[in-house]
Amino acid sequence: MRKREEVIFSSEEPRSVQEIGDFLVTVGQKLKEQGFFSLHQGDRQVEVKPEGHTKLELKYEIEGETKHGFEIEIEWDTAKGTRGKVDIR
Repeated sequence: MRKREEVIFSSEEPRSVQEIGDFLVTVGQKLKEQGFFSLHQGDRQVEVKPEGHTKLELKYEIEGETKHGFEIEIEWDTAKGTRGKVDIR
């Protein structure tokens, strides 16, 4: 049985490289300092709060000769809980 995916928030809009950098810095700071960030679009607001078992996925792709894309995806599964990193003491 396939799990159903529900899109809660989606946005695609032109921004300058500087604006994209500022956006990513803000998201990073909010995650580091507060553990969450909020997306706002018009009167809509969605809180993004990764917790539990988290994973960072990065993908760089090239379509045809000129179109490039870089995707950053954060996934988490609250049912798995948190696992500590393995370290050597």
